[in-house]
Amino acid sequence: MKRFLIACTIFLSLFLQQGMASVNLYEFSNSIDERRFQSLTRELRCPKCQNQNIADSDAPLAQDMRDLTYDMIIDGQADAQIIAFMVDRYGDFVMYNPPVKPVTWLLWFSPFVLLVFILGVVFLAKGRKRKPQVVTETTTLSAEDQARLNEILQRKDN
Repeated sequence: MKRFLIACTIFLSLFLQQGMASVNLYEFSNSIDERRFQSLTRELRCPKCQNQNIADSDAPLAQDMRDLTYDMIIDGQADAQIIAFMVDRYGDFVMYNPPVKPVTWLLWFSPFVLLVFILGVVFLAKGRKRKPQVVTETTTLSAEDQARLNEILQRKDN
């Protein structure tokens, strides 16, 4: 039991140390820059995590991106310049709303194309499953046709 407690203590101390080491506090000279930093880090997506912004991601790449963003804000660069730099460096994927251009057409329009394709398949499948129409009209056969039909039916019976 004593060894278990020692192992738990070591594990918790390492875990807490790691959690504390990953926290970076950025100091700003004014609240406007701090709000810009928070806005930009929530607007930029982590290329590694794919579904997290760089503010929430613990990936080392996201940490580097936060550091770059901080340095660029401190250097006095505009938000558009920072976003342009990140897009040039990491691609359009770092933006949650990438621009519509030939390179991103697949990203923007594939959901609509896929939806139209699925709807087309569903409508075609429903069209093929239609029941055959039953003819309710009775037609009269000519005497010649009736004679041929009787002959065929008699051959079948024999």
